[in-house]
Amino acid sequence: MTDQLDIVVTPTDDHPTAQVLAIGALLALEWAAPYANVTIGHNGVSLCEPSPDAVGGLLRLSADRKERLEVAARSATQSGEREIQIAENNDGDWNLPTQLDPWTATGLFLAASTFTPSTSTGAALEKLLDVSKREDPQTIELLELSQDWALKQIDRVIQTVASRKPRQIANMLQSATTELEALTHTHELLRSRYQSDIEIMDLEP
Repeated sequence: MTDQLDIVVTPTDDHPTAQVLAIGALLALEWAAPYANVTIGHNGVSLCEPSPDAVGGLLRLSADRKERLEVAARSATQSGEREIQIAENNDGDWNLPTQLDPWTATGLFLAASTFTPSTSTGAALEKLLDVSKREDPQTIELLELSQDWALKQIDRVIQTVASRKPRQIANMLQSATTELEALTHTHELLRSRYQSDIEIMDLEP
């Protein structure tokens, strides 16, 4: 997409709790704005600092991607198959000797059997380990909080970009409209081509 919106998630610090929160924020923003290019870093025009409300973005991970993250994190930290128990200190650091990048920290957190928090962000993360089913009220609440947070950030970024580069927003809207029209045409084409098959399946008990 031309003139893609770039958003940079800036971790609040280098401790693993902040790194995991940054991944949650990135995933929440990607879900709310699939047309945007979201990265983690410290340099960029549109910077976004995560809030504990963004932790629910981690629930957007597919089961397959979550498993791959866990396996990669265990491999990177040589954790093997042993049980991972994480205890957070007041700085957001963990009882682990290894310096962790955001994705490795996230993989270890997701693989942990226990997580003992000492910060408000850590407490927010701990709720994720208690989630068992996607339809649970707590799961829905975490997803809604992360989505509300992400939408507010996107609105702010768009307003900022529009005030500086109105042409970029116009180009983004035009590009999105063109893609939507193309998808609609493809959908209509496929439906007309396979309409008889669809009708047959609808008649089956």
